[in-house]
Amino acid sequence: MNSFWGNIGLLAITFLIGYGYKKILEYYHFKYSGFYENETVYKAADEFAHGATPDNVKAILTNCFDFDEEDAENILAESLPHRLDNDGGYHAFIKSVNKVFGVELYSESYHTHAFNVIHNGK
Repeated sequence: MNSFWGNIGLLAITFLIGYGYKKILEYYHFKYSGFYENETVYKAADEFAHGATPDNVKAILTNCFDFDEEDAENILAESLPHRLDNDGGYHAFIKSVNKVFGVELYSESYHTHAFNVIHNGK
């Protein structure tokens, strides 16, 4: 019976090492391919949804090395008409960021901080 639990433990450790290795490979793949989530984008979306001026949001995006000024202007141009939506334009902002990248990289569901601020007022 002791060898049974020993084998289960060894199998679990092997699984965890393999899973960790897979996650590290995914991270480096996204990092070197240029596609990975940047928390600054969620911060910019949060600021946009809470009524920050377009210049402030543009400054946040251009400080992020993923975007140049033209990309930031395109994101804002597509998002500004949705500012009066129930979510303050959060979904439209994230959708336009994904459109600029050409990949569904950022999740349109509320990021933890944005969800707490919009729904709980904190």
